[in-house]
Amino acid sequence: MNEAPRPQFEDVADVVRHQLSRRSVMGGGAAALATFLAACSGGGGSYSDKPAGNKPAATKSIQIGKANIPVPRDQSVIVGQVEYTVFDSFNGMIPNGSPGGAGVELATEPLFFLSFATGKLTPWLATEYKYNDDHTELTLKFDPKAHWNDGQPLGANDFKFTVMLLKDRPDLFGGGGELKEFVKSVEVPDAHTAVVKLLKPTPRLHYNFIAAIAGAPVNLMPEHIWKSQDPTKFKDNPPVRSGPYKLKQAIRNQKMFVWEKDPNYWNKDKLDVKPQYAIFQSMSKQGDQASLAFERVEFDVGSIDAQHAKQLANSGYPNLLTTQFHDPNPRVLWLNCDPVRGVMAEEKMHWAINYCLDRDKIGKSVWQVEVPAAVYPWADYPTNDKWKNDELANKYKFEYSLEKATALLDEVCPKNSAGKRTYKGKEVNLEIITPAQVDKDEYAIANVLKTDLAKVGVPCTLRSLSGSVHDEKFQRGEYDIDSSWAGFAIDPEQLYTDWESTDAQPVGKNAAGKNKMRFRDPAFDEISKKLAGMDPDSEEAKPLLAQALEIYFQKLPLLPVIQTGYPQFFNTAFWTDWPTDDNLYEVPLNWWPHFTFVLAKIKATGQKGPA
Repeated sequence: MNEAPRPQFEDVADVVRHQLSRRSVMGGGAAALATFLAACSGGGGSYSDKPAGNKPAATKSIQIGKANIPVPRDQSVIVGQVEYTVFDSFNGMIPNGSPGGAGVELATEPLFFLSFATGKLTPWLATEYKYNDDHTELTLKFDPKAHWNDGQPLGANDFKFTVMLLKDRPDLFGGGGELKEFVKSVEVPDAHTAVVKLLKPTPRLHYNFIAAIAGAPVNLMPEHIWKSQDPTKFKDNPPVRSGPYKLKQAIRNQKMFVWEKDPNYWNKDKLDVKPQYAIFQSMSKQGDQASLAFERVEFDVGSIDAQHAKQLANSGYPNLLTTQFHDPNPRVLWLNCDPVRGVMAEEKMHWAINYCLDRDKIGKSVWQVEVPAAVYPWADYPTNDKWKNDELANKYKFEYSLEKATALLDEVCPKNSAGKRTYKGKEVNLEIITPAQVDKDEYAIANVLKTDLAKVGVPCTLRSLSGSVHDEKFQRGEYDIDSSWAGFAIDPEQLYTDWESTDAQPVGKNAAGKNKMRFRDPAFDEISKKLAGMDPDSEEAKPLLAQALEIYFQKLPLLPVIQTGYPQFFNTAFWTDWPTDDNLYEVPLNWWPHFTFVLAKIKATGQKGPA
């Protein structure tokens, strides 16, 4: 894929660094996974939006173009990516300090990998974690083999340095947040053991060190490099990391980053990447030119969009492989619950809006590929199956029914003599906002809803707002419905904790990423506070999770609409064994660190590039 799956963000790296922190989990907030290790391991996952099986015969011959790269073509995987503007800095803690999706993800390793494709948690830099009985202390063990790519050892002292630097620095990406809220101190009894003393109980601090949605919120920094540097100014060039690739060169005039396989990689027995070089290059902004570059195999990954890929497949092109993968965040509608917004504070209004959502139509005709409806406010990953509750989902069944919507509306906002729906003496007219442009999917979702709301007598104004304008109105609660996205990384409490009443700011005041829909429910608050201190996999947590989910279904502060599939395009001329729909052995997204596992799985075909 040639764009990050959330194109409204300008910098992919900024987004993924924040994906687990409670202040920015994509519409949610930012467990212990002891049972998770056993329960969620397994083979590749699959999704319901696979391409049709009737593919055109592969009849078209290919002409391989000469890729403009400084290393042998047959030893290289070339990734087409977004427009790069930063080439001499890899400091991911500051704005514009590091290029997003430029391959540094292949050099950066977390303490643990969590694969949304397989449901498997894999210890990496750390071999284990353990909480004490009351969750006031977290002990991490580090792999004694681990070292940085400059040969210096990696371990508990680097962990302590990183955590203590970031915990009181909310001005740095990854800083403040949960580290400030929970971390008291870090002790290092030996080079491979770190003991985190906590200010208050939590079973979730280790989430900050798991690469789940893209990279981990907190990545370790080598103390021997950073201890004498100002983190707001240091460029970290070349980047000292621990992954299987090291930066060979950044070529500004070609908008290209060349990463070379590190012969001294510490974990080669578990991860042996096959391409000698991984090259990330900005592709042409012109779709036809980018597609032609893919057709001529000047790129192995990306450089083509869904429309051009369909055209290429229909022409009989033999080397195109399309793989589906769902974004971590379903597309949702946020509903403003504050009484200031009039009828939007009514529970029955939320359900009326829900009955006006034609999820089947939206999933088949709006998104770039056909996708299933969303029932829960999270992605349909194997890792999330255990949070489902089909009994509750059937009790509060989602369906498209304008008749049921009309019946509820007649109760909460009946029509006046002029045929206009009114609530407490005022005519109802809802404002829908979205950060998507008018030709983009989230706008189209909102427009489908607007059309059906009009059929039941609820007029709406739909506005596409630029990123900063949208964010201000969204955070300040100056909307009725917002068409965007939501989700969590590991367990539902990451959503619920940010929906507590104490975080419901008055309309007009910035929500700072929490409770943007101004949801208030004392019973829900009590349940969420209890869950915050529990292992979500424990028996005692199960009834509370069910109670919280039932309140969610009753109140519907946000409406899940569809799962969101992002097709990934691979060229099989030089490399085969990419992830497929039938063998989704790993997340296929090239801007996630998990992509290193893909590069360890693929095989060279023996194809040579033109002289």
